[in-house]
Amino acid sequence: MTETFPAQTRSLVFRLLETYCERNGLRLTAADPHGHAGLVESPAGKRSFFKGTRFDLNSYGAAEIANDKAYAALFLKQAGLAVPTGRFISGAEIRDCKRLPDTVLDFAEQTGFPLFVKPNTGREGRDVMRIDTYHTLQNALHILAKRHDQLLLQEEVKGTELRVIVLDGEILAAIERHPPKVEGDGHRTLAELIDAEPRINATDSRLDLELSQHGRHLETVPAPGQTVTLLPVANLSSGGTARIVTSQLSPGLAAIARRAAETLNLRYAAVDLILPDERHPGTPAIILEVNAAPGLSNLSRQGEREAALVESIYAALFAALFVM
Repeated sequence: MTETFPAQTRSLVFRLLETYCERNGLRLTAADPHGHAGLVESPAGKRSFFKGTRFDLNSYGAAEIANDKAYAALFLKQAGLAVPTGRFISGAEIRDCKRLPDTVLDFAEQTGFPLFVKPNTGREGRDVMRIDTYHTLQNALHILAKRHDQLLLQEEVKGTELRVIVLDGEILAAIERHPPKVEGDGHRTLAELIDAEPRINATDSRLDLELSQHGRHLETVPAPGQTVTLLPVANLSSGGTARIVTSQLSPGLAAIARRAAETLNLRYAAVDLILPDERHPGTPAIILEVNAAPGLSNLSRQGEREAALVESIYAALFAALFVM
């Protein structure tokens, strides 16, 4: 039995959960018109809450550590797993100073540009910026310090991004992700090419920054066939693209993903890896971050195969969660 609102307003998670509950005799109650939160109850009275993609599966403490990029990197590194070199920065120490703290400047000098600056907590690549000069670093930190109390400065690790989804030690999926790109035709400007791509947010302020660092601007006309990368992140919510590579995942990478989830005491997690490019053979995969409540809606919208994969992931998740 399900207590819900009009079907067209419900979230993907809720719609899939609704089908699962109907098939398994569970009562589902929505807490809002979109089904962003709710309650599942068994005939025996067992209750399980959810909000967004957060379920009563991972413990609260483990999920909080995973959500904090600096803490998560600390524990992953202590476990012998490779993570980017980083520096935690308090937003308060940036907001009221005209000159960046020496600790930040020293990190930039020792690590070298380009660097990434990002919120220490957050999802979907929001406000992640790639910077290549001290001037850009100062501007980026001041902008983000107005929005976030905690920031993280990290080295750039070049390579292919891979998201591996783990549930109780089982690999549910491996998805290769690529940043948003457009291909030139020799006639249209980058602004026009971007406007023609519905997945890319043309108002994203990072577009100007990223293009300028490569000597381009929105009025640049790329040559026919020339591919231009628009953002430094591969998140699907930012217009990135995905390719399912589960069958090609090596045992070594699967083991790293399992160890990362186990290290942070997560039953369910998406482990984001950077696989160094061919110019650095033998370099281990680096764990960019671990997400305790990964969103899969954008992946589902990529196509029929991706939608089927997302449904199978949630089916496995629900089965593990609602064992009554």
